Amino acid sequence: MSKSVKPTTVVVILSKDTFENGKKANKPSDFAEKVKTGRKLHTIRGNFEYWDKKIAKMKETGGVLSVRQWSAAPYRSPQEVIIEVPADKVGVQKLELTQEGLNISHTTESGESIASAVVYDYYAQVDGLPVTLFELAQNDGLTEKEFVAWFAPVFSAARAKYKKLGRISPSLTIDFAVIHFTPARYATNQE
Repeated sequence: MSKSVKPTTVVVILSKDTFENGKKANKPSDFAEKVKTGRKLHTIRGNFEYWDKKIAKMKETGGVLSVRQWSAAPYRSPQEVIIEVPADKVGVQKLELTQEGLNISHTTESGESIASAVVYDYYAQVDGLPVTLFELAQNDGLTEKEFVAWFAPVFSAARAKYKKLGRISPSLTIDFAVIHFTPARYATNQE
């Protein structure tokens, strides 16, 4: 007697708002429309290993990726299904996003410090190969500026944590999962 396997549904919930200056803005993300019209091809989540396992199980059982949003207040309203993507179209890739801090100082002719600031630049690799922030942002349904603003709080929190531990570096890399809603993928090292 063969045991039937229940298809696994994996849920990802998209935000209805965008971020500006590291804070949630009252500007709609329009992600639902962007997913339906193919202008948002994926979502990016922390904890690559977790999502990689969930997506693998979903694929093994022939399940679906249920892309949703909250109907009103997050966690206090019903979820609305935007689209359900069959397992054979879903994919997950590892994103390494690096925030590089550059110290900029202005001094007088005598070498006295007038002002200094840290400016951050971002670099991305998907499955070990470079990807432009423009391409990542566009495929995520954002502008490059919105993309950076979305991830700035994640890097700020990580920097605060490392500062408490006494480990400060001008460069910080965080791993993420790119969860694809379509068969499109970023180039990989695999032939």
